[in-house]
Parts: sequence; C-alpha cells; structure tokens
Amino acid sequence: MFNFEKKNVMDTLIRMKVDDLNESLIDFLRVSFKGKSMEVHILEEEPEMDETEFVLSDPIARERILNAVENINQNKNLKEYTLEEINSFLNDAGK
Repeated sequence: MFNFEKKNVMDTLIRMKVDDLNESLIDFLRVSFKGKSMEVHILEEEPEMDETEFVLSDPIARERILNAVENINQNKNLKEYTLEEINSFLNDAGK
C-alpha cells in the first residue's frame, strides 16, 4: 500500500515504507508518467524518538532527572505533602 499526494501538476510525492515496495508501484508510475521523464529521490527518515529519549537528549534535563532518580534511590532530598497541601497548590496554580 502506498499514498501519494500531488503537490502540483508536475510534482508528485510518494511516501511509503520499503516493505510496501512492489510491482504495483512500478505499474502505477509507468501509467501515470507514460512518455515523460521522471526523477526518483530516496529520503531515509530518522527514526522517531519516544518521549523518554527526547527528554534525555537535553543534557540539562537529563542531569536533573538522573539526579532526582538517584535522590529517590538514596532516600534523600525528598519532600512529603499532605493531600490538602497538594490540592491547595493545584488550586493556587489555576488562579
């Protein structure tokens, strides 16, 4: 399966996964561009990062997160809040 979008009369962009490449694409191109010259441009996309990789890619955020995890593991620099304190904080933040 492949999708294509016509950008204008002479420019067509086809986006697909390599695993979807088959004879039907070649047939489509032959019929669609019969008698015309065409150019094929291959662009290998970078794999997408998940949220954790994205956040950890920032050196400052990475250091803060890893320090916080270490603090939790060592049970130090922890703060405790009551449910009322949390609710009060959330209510104040919404004002």
